[in-house]
Amino acid sequence: MATRVSGVENVPHVVGTGENRVLLVLPDIYSSFGAAIGVVKLVGDPPAGVPSTTVGRAVAEGLVRRIKISYIGANTKRKTSTLVVASEKGMQARATLIGGTYNSFKIKTAYYPTRIRLG
Repeated sequence: MATRVSGVENVPHVVGTGENRVLLVLPDIYSSFGAAIGVVKLVGDPPAGVPSTTVGRAVAEGLVRRIKISYIGANTKRKTSTLVVASEKGMQARATLIGGTYNSFKIKTAYYPTRIRLG
């Protein structure tokens, strides 16, 4: 699930650009790489005309995509997390995320899940 990270507060984010912008409540983990993948933390009032929705609906409507990242955790085990990427930034998201930091851990790989998630 892209909306829960233990120990991190959920805050509103604007995802996408232009007509494809949507307001989502996401964990506050996108500060170091969010602008490159189309996820910007909302500061102040929400922009006029930007609808608020859930992650599942935004994925179903094609406004955002889920991407999985893997990183080496504190106990030297590989861990994975799911992030949200704006659809128009989907092509460059993998290259942007690899080598970045996620919760102070270096991202090793990024990939799109191939399993279909129903519901």
